[in-house]
Amino acid sequence: MYSYLNVVYIEIVFKSSKMRILQIILVLSLLSCQSASSEDVKTNQPEAPQSMQPNNQTTNGIVFRDAQGNFLTDAEKDSIVQNLESVQALRRYDDENNNTEYILFQDYEDLRGFLEDDVIANLIEENKLMRSGGRGAVINKRINDQWIDKPLPAGDLNMLDGSTKSFADYKGKMLVINFWYINCGPCIAEMPYLNDLVDKYSNEDIQFLALSFDSKTDIKNFLQRTEFKYEQGAITRAFMYDFTPVSPGHFIVDEEGIIRDILIGAPRQTSIIYQRLISVIEKNKK
Repeated sequence: MYSYLNVVYIEIVFKSSKMRILQIILVLSLLSCQSASSEDVKTNQPEAPQSMQPNNQTTNGIVFRDAQGNFLTDAEKDSIVQNLESVQALRRYDDENNNTEYILFQDYEDLRGFLEDDVIANLIEENKLMRSGGRGAVINKRINDQWIDKPLPAGDLNMLDGSTKSFADYKGKMLVINFWYINCGPCIAEMPYLNDLVDKYSNEDIQFLALSFDSKTDIKNFLQRTEFKYEQGAITRAFMYDFTPVSPGHFIVDEEGIIRDILIGAPRQTSIIYQRLISVIEKNKK
């Protein structure tokens, strides 16, 4: 019912003894593409306990709760923000009522009893990552936690030749998957280096597969203008976001269909992706 997407860090800054203003700390994102708003991105965070389920009738709106899960009026919310030195807001989505909820709290320990201990531990770890490595570090952690050493899932791959495949069709050889889409600038910028990668391993049993949520017609039109030597397929946006909400993304898969390495986002110097991919490919070759 709920997906915990991120913690919004809020600080109260005293401009004078009589005035306080609210500042939201902005964090740097990966040098990469995110093709949709946060509301479009699904994550695998655990469902909220029953005690945190909504009991009001608000729909299609923004609601606030305190650390105990109680709904806040505007006055109560303003009082918390104005009278506490530092406030954090845990954002989550209520699919049933189509609400965005913000849970205001000072310390993660305040949430115990409403969130499970492992969820709180994960939020604490992500908070440390956010402060040391930014939002990109948090996204990388989530994706790696979900997929490293896990098998590729079932799902249709709609190939440009009109056929339908699944990941099972690629078992028996190493598979290098690139997730991309047409309006992702960094995805396009790295394509010449990905083409060089295909050429380098042309005599080895390594398969290169590119998957986009664009339509097959749009992909075909794009490929008439831009060379991209990977085998091409189209998947749904939801299926792609199950892997990564950020593009470009590279998944290295072994002969048994197990994901062994993941590279998310584009480096600031695009050419570096070539050596990074060679490094993970060589590490996983048998």
